Amino acid sequence: MSRSCLATSFALALVWSFGCSGRTGPAPTADVKGTINMDGKPLPVGELHFSIQGHPPSVLKVTDGTFKGQAPVGQNKVELFILVDGPPNKKYTEGGASAKINTAPGKYWGPNTTLDAGVSAKGTNDFKFDVSSK
Repeated sequence: MSRSCLATSFALALVWSFGCSGRTGPAPTADVKGTINMDGKPLPVGELHFSIQGHPPSVLKVTDGTFKGQAPVGQNKVELFILVDGPPNKKYTEGGASAKINTAPGKYWGPNTTLDAGVSAKGTNDFKFDVSSK
């Protein structure tokens, strides 16, 4: 009997610890908008990924050098993606899918991106990014 009580107590403690892990859910977001220029000209197409640690990024489409959407409140790392079709992907040959290749310079994407934005819950979040193709 004491073994079954011990096992039940252990199981309840385990369930309680997973149920109370302190996760807060999705990060609060706010409206953002802005412009992005490459070499002084509006970026025709692309994506900007706004992210804060521990949460998935918000992906905003860039069209004719402008973007708008929702981004997490707080200090965001911002990544630039300029995707073009790459060679056909042998893994998915039946659908004719091709790989996408990011042609943005490496300093604008990945963990060491040089772009950032402080997104406020109140007020205007209007950003201007000037990037270089080199």
